[in-house]
Amino acid sequence: MSMETFEKCIEVVQMSDNPEYGGKKFVWLNHFGEPLLNPLLPQFVSYAVSQNIEVSFASNGVDRSKEMFPRDLWKELAEAGLKGVMISAHAKSLKTLTGHIDDIVPIVSSWVPKPENCHDWVGQVELKQFETKATPAKVLQPCDYENHNMFAVKWDGKLAACCYDIEGSDSISVDDVLADGFRFRRISLCDRCSLGRGDVNWLLETLVKLVDDRKTPSPDQGAPSVAHRKAE
Repeated sequence: MSMETFEKCIEVVQMSDNPEYGGKKFVWLNHFGEPLLNPLLPQFVSYAVSQNIEVSFASNGVDRSKEMFPRDLWKELAEAGLKGVMISAHAKSLKTLTGHIDDIVPIVSSWVPKPENCHDWVGQVELKQFETKATPAKVLQPCDYENHNMFAVKWDGKLAACCYDIEGSDSISVDDVLADGFRFRRISLCDRCSLGRGDVNWLLETLVKLVDDRKTPSPDQGAPSVAHRKAE
């Protein structure tokens, strides 16, 4: 993602119904892919913080060679204003990653892969052993993204309907959101997806560890989203 696109994303957050905690709004800096591979990430963090927006992201903690990202990079991110990070222990153990990172940028949330938590991204990835079981659409409740008008912005400024929308099925861009606002629209993936119900809870738990106001928000306060009113 370019700096220009990122600045547009921050503009969307500023104009959105993204709730404030501790006087700050919140944005999550990854969709698919490893955010630390973007050399502009420290600049993204610094810019967001300068706009009074708290940021975090999930990281595997390793590069393409499965080597841990250097501590100097984590120090640069901390200096830019990153208060904490979520670590996913796919390639290295949580103990190893914690020892490498936690004294620089605290690990506020972690995820250790377990077979029962794996899935095939609603049939988008060929993983027979983790096949998502079909659920009749009529018994499915709206997902978090639909309830809170959330979306993800891909590297090129195009929108993804949700965090399970691997390819980004929506043709809308962040420019369109800035011009005309946004309301969640179901895509074909939604008809067979039973994921994304209650996912915002772990985001909220992570958020309250990052902001100054340590009062835990209740779920009915809404999710840290980029739900957006029509631009005025």
